[in-house]
Amino acid sequence: MNITFRPTTSSERIPQIDILRGFALFGILIVNVFGYNSSFFDFSGFYKTFDDPLNTTIFDLVIGFGSDKFIFIFSFLFGLGFSIMYLKYGSDEKRFFQLYLRRLFILMIFGIVHILFFWAGDILFSYSLMGLILLFSRKLRSGLILFLSVFLYFFPIIYIAFESVFPFLPSALNSVTELKMPEVIDVYSSGSYLEILKLRIHEYFAFRNINLIYYAPKILSLFFFGFLFYKHKYLTKINSSKSKYFIIFFVFISIGILLNLFTEAIVNSLANPETNHFYTAIYMGVFEITNIFLGLSYILLILLLSKVIIFRKILNPLKYIGRMALTNYLMQSVIFTTIMYSYGFGYFGSIQPWQLVIFAILLYIFQLTISIIWLKNFRFGPLEWVWRKLTYLGFFKPSSRQVHHAVHFR
Repeated sequence: MNITFRPTTSSERIPQIDILRGFALFGILIVNVFGYNSSFFDFSGFYKTFDDPLNTTIFDLVIGFGSDKFIFIFSFLFGLGFSIMYLKYGSDEKRFFQLYLRRLFILMIFGIVHILFFWAGDILFSYSLMGLILLFSRKLRSGLILFLSVFLYFFPIIYIAFESVFPFLPSALNSVTELKMPEVIDVYSSGSYLEILKLRIHEYFAFRNINLIYYAPKILSLFFFGFLFYKHKYLTKINSSKSKYFIIFFVFISIGILLNLFTEAIVNSLANPETNHFYTAIYMGVFEITNIFLGLSYILLILLLSKVIIFRKILNPLKYIGRMALTNYLMQSVIFTTIMYSYGFGYFGSIQPWQLVIFAILLYIFQLTISIIWLKNFRFGPLEWVWRKLTYLGFFKPSSRQVHHAVHFR
């Protein structure tokens, strides 16, 4: 059977998934805005200097309920999206492999451009590399993929435990740099463009161990989880058993909140920070279990509410920003680095946490408005169009009408 390889039409998209992606993008922005204002070299230490109750509370809430939770969702959605494409085109293995390989290569280019010219906190480059492993693993048995998903998610914890025994191992949680925050603030807020470029590249490579040892396994784990989730029709199961999954949501969110609020108490009851060499591994283990419960509860909440009429109307606009996730993700970096860096307004390191959250919300509302207007007139977001155009080039022969639509982004 001949398969027509072509971009997904608007009518073929799954609104629930786009809404969830739009929600995840909001969470990523709320967390990333703190990174735009401060280097990751001493992230927590820098924000502890804002020690008034308002800023302390806001920072703790954002980091406690946002940090790694929305990357959890975004990575899950990447795997789910792969599953949708594979089920759609997988009967032609050779051409699907070529198509997805090209898709990952284009994503890698976006990531490299993002790192070089905008922000060191990029995730696209890592996604493209982990996507290669996902692509090569697509034919593995589901049981094995599930095992790999669980093992990879907790691999960083196992590694951190080994660090306690073998201190010569590269650290999974520390950057490799001698730079201090005052130097970083000085360069980003008042340095030349070339100085900022050099620092950004240095910053990215200084986090190579964290990205490789800590984040890469978790990203791949969630790719596998998203792949299995859609492959085994769990979206359909959730939609057909909403009451059951609402109960599961309440259980997960309750456990997640309790773990998040009492992390230190739980960890200290398990290990003494002064005498137990595995304290850090235990702490990070509790942190990751918390991420699982909160991440899954966020996913369930949005999927379930988007099937309830009154909440669907409220959440429905999020699908537009979700359909333009790549454009909006990169736009966030362009706008905030322009605000923060010296070649823009030079506010790096000078904005308070409560102000950062307000700016993030305002930007998200702006992006939501622009996304709605754009997609009322065009079929794809601008960077989504470039991504699909280069991905599907040579894989299908469009009709004259499709050519007309492609030219006009419709």
